[in-house]
Amino acid sequence: MSQKSRWIEFGRRLGLREQRLFLSLKAYLGDAVMTAPLVDVLTREYLHVAALTAPFVQPVLWSPNRDLEFLPGRRDRSPWAVVRHAVELRRHRFDVGVLLNRSFRAALVARLAGIPRRVGHASEGRQALLTDPVPFDEEKFEAYCSLDLARALGLNAPDERPRLVLTDVEREVGDSLRRDGAVGLQPGARFPEKQLPADVLLEVAQRLQGQGRRLVLLGGKEEQGDASNLAAKLGAPVIDLVGRTSIRETLGVLAGLQAMVGADTGVMHLAAGVGCPTVTVFGPTPAKKWGHAYEPHRVLLAPEGQMVNVRAEPILRAVAEVLGAA
Repeated sequence: MSQKSRWIEFGRRLGLREQRLFLSLKAYLGDAVMTAPLVDVLTREYLHVAALTAPFVQPVLWSPNRDLEFLPGRRDRSPWAVVRHAVELRRHRFDVGVLLNRSFRAALVARLAGIPRRVGHASEGRQALLTDPVPFDEEKFEAYCSLDLARALGLNAPDERPRLVLTDVEREVGDSLRRDGAVGLQPGARFPEKQLPADVLLEVAQRLQGQGRRLVLLGGKEEQGDASNLAAKLGAPVIDLVGRTSIRETLGVLAGLQAMVGADTGVMHLAAGVGCPTVTVFGPTPAKKWGHAYEPHRVLLAPEGQMVNVRAEPILRAVAEVLGAA
């Protein structure tokens, strides 16, 4: 046990602070990245932190510097599943629950599990299920909004930008996969309304290749068709890693890129988390809340909030800016 843990344990025995904390998270990559500063605070201040989220999200928050347990997720959405889940959580005897998942269901499970202190944003009419409801600011940068929950617990939690930690080995693996690739592109998106128009992405890719920049395509398996179509139309070969890398491998690749270009997707948040300069185009989602509007990143807004209105020139200008600053 570290010196910090000994002091935390000493405080628990004196009844100074709850020690076993349950963290309920959403099942999206971008949300996980935004949660990283909060997780850092909680794992520093509590003796034991257990997080519940989808299995594919867990690698985002893994770090050699964090003592964080992951609880198995539950796919069953039936009413009886709420009771079963609450019974399972009760066995852990958590002292406090931080419900970053803003659903009514998450708060109900924590209440039925008998967690004495339940902190969460006041949303979906669940205030009565929370001991510490926190106002939810719909315009506040999501990472800072998450830290409001730590502050509600009385913790010292200044606003921090998301930062994901990689090991030296993971960086080396990423460099091996990236090879001589300099700029990353995401050819697709999980939600069609967020996706960059194919002709715009093609023009951006061609112009970057014309500048002598080797391109790396990154994304999930569902985007492999988009990646193949883009690669087939380009004159120079690209490094197509779409659907071929794990989350941790993707982080390693992103960490070595000069820039990453795409729409508002989980991969773009991963890039920002490892410090890769990003150019992100926002359509229907609020950029003020989800955009990394600080150096070395650029946040672009689709005209009228519609991705079909996006053109290549603003993207290329933003890429030139971040590459010039690199």
